[in-house]
Amino acid sequence: MKPTTFRNILSFIFVAGIVGYFLSSIYENLTATFFPLSTNTIIALFILNIALFYWIIIFRSRLRNAREKSQDLSRRKFPPHPLVSARTVALAFAGSRAGSLILGFYLGIVIEFLPKFELSPIKQRLGVALGIIALSAALIGLSLWLEKICRINDSDDKPGENTSFA
Repeated sequence: MKPTTFRNILSFIFVAGIVGYFLSSIYENLTATFFPLSTNTIIALFILNIALFYWIIIFRSRLRNAREKSQDLSRRKFPPHPLVSARTVALAFAGSRAGSLILGFYLGIVIEFLPKFELSPIKQRLGVALGIIALSAALIGLSLWLEKICRINDSDDKPGENTSFA
């Protein structure tokens, strides 16, 4: 599997930004109200980031303890099961992609709201959207960190040529 690249993240952000911009504009033209933004999204992203950070700490310590050769064999912890490792990589991939899509969508909404910044409903919605953007950027960062933790070198390839995941 190939790791997530900066190009992947930017492409997801770009496409979702276009969708967010046009969806917000169409919503405003059809309903004569501004696109609604909920603070529940901030709460959900915050809880998701905390849970992902907790899993990263647990998984990293399990990997580190399993790789430590200086410990006595009876005290050494077992490495995570291969299915757990595979699911963790899938979680990292999904987190980086979902974070990119969320960030792009709300960035598109912010760009659509900027010309109407002096209106009070827009000011409130911009604060919510910027909070969501910050938390989705944190989600991307945590997911990329988890991908880095799971990365191992292929033994049958030339050194530095390709990487795969645990």
